[in-house]
Amino acid sequence: MKLARLASAGILALAAYGMLLGVSAFAEGDKPTEKTPAVQKPEPGSPGDTLTREDARMALLVYKLLDKDGKIKGANIERGKKLFMQNCRPCHGDDGRRFNFSLYYEKPAFIGDRAREEMPTFWHQINFGDKERGMEAYIDEFTLQELIDIAGFAQTLP
Repeated sequence: MKLARLASAGILALAAYGMLLGVSAFAEGDKPTEKTPAVQKPEPGSPGDTLTREDARMALLVYKLLDKDGKIKGANIERGKKLFMQNCRPCHGDDGRRFNFSLYYEKPAFIGDRAREEMPTFWHQINFGDKERGMEAYIDEFTLQELIDIAGFAQTLP
């Protein structure tokens, strides 16, 4: 089961990389020159913009918000804790351990585990929800920075 999760995370990362190419025309270090002029990005929401809101948010996570160890960069942990306690605690509990996300025959996995080991899944769920599990989407409820703060705090949970 872990292998399947790793494989799906790898596929997600690869797909996000392909989507990122639509966000930025240049790889890190590439600069426009006379021979390689700058390519204009389409305006968000224009007919030329092919990234969905979901794709753009996931590419942002993979390429801008995660450090090499899978930790969220730029999170204010104290603010994330406050937001978690106000908004997430009623369902998930003070320590994020009210719900076990693993199958009954697997090692228990809680919010902290998911945030540390499966951040793309965690990030997708706090942004876009999970109708099957009754999780609300929060992309329109919180600012991007607030979601980053919550995700950073969630990685500190047991």
